[in-house]
Amino acid sequence: MELHQSNNINYLSSGQGTPLYLIHGFPDCPENFKHQINFFADKGFKVIAPYLPGYHENDEELDTYQTLRIAEVLIDFIESVSGKEKIFLYGHDWGAPIAYGIAQLRPDLIDKFSSASVPHGINVQTAFLTNGDQQRMSWYMFFFQLPIAEISVPLNDYEFIHRLWREWSPDLNECKDYSDKVVSVLSKPNVLSKALAYYRSTFQESLQLDRINQKSLELLPSKIQPACLYFHGKNDGCIDYKLSSGMEEYFEDLEIKILEDCGHFLHIEKPDEFNEELLNFFTNS
Repeated sequence: MELHQSNNINYLSSGQGTPLYLIHGFPDCPENFKHQINFFADKGFKVIAPYLPGYHENDEELDTYQTLRIAEVLIDFIESVSGKEKIFLYGHDWGAPIAYGIAQLRPDLIDKFSSASVPHGINVQTAFLTNGDQQRMSWYMFFFQLPIAEISVPLNDYEFIHRLWREWSPDLNECKDYSDKVVSVLSKPNVLSKALAYYRSTFQESLQLDRINQKSLELLPSKIQPACLYFHGKNDGCIDYKLSSGMEEYFEDLEIKILEDCGHFLHIEKPDEFNEELLNFFTNS
């Protein structure tokens, strides 16, 4: 894997061939896609795993970190790397709603795409506000709205981040190997506050752009056009897998796979099964 930069986005890349973009979430980083980067590079893909805007210490601050704004930034990045060539795309956690945004804004760029661990549609949005069980699982999102989060998260060598990994993927024995990589990213200057801004821009109107809110409303009635394969781990401690029920009405072509004995970071927990499923989806017409 080599580190590159294009259009002010830093990214890891490996292989040659059809472009495949891997979009990480929180608390995560591109390095933790190592199982996918190596596998798909060997299968004839050019694998590109960007740092989400704000996750690299040299990143400039954006006007907002709303999901659709991040999708716009990544569309510009994708075109700077791959031109008008159609791409494959996988988005996990925050990367999932970002992938939905890219697919809505520029369906012409995507051949097929996959998402995981964050469903699309009204069910998951409503659950954050009305579902007591999901609210308890999502306690950290509300904590992140407070200024004290920047002080609390780094305490005890970022134990907060390690705890999230343990709770979200309870079946992953070596989770600290991966959460250590995340800490090495979040502990860089100015990165943590920008990572938290994704959550704050979701809930705080003062951090949102009217233009983005209007565009989100315009896109709401339309179905997502590119074919999508959605994954969710049955033991996900972050978002209940049952919230993926009803996603089909928001897509023209959607397949849902629930992985047994698997938590939030499913592409890490079951890399062989995940990679084969994703490869079959991308390569079979």
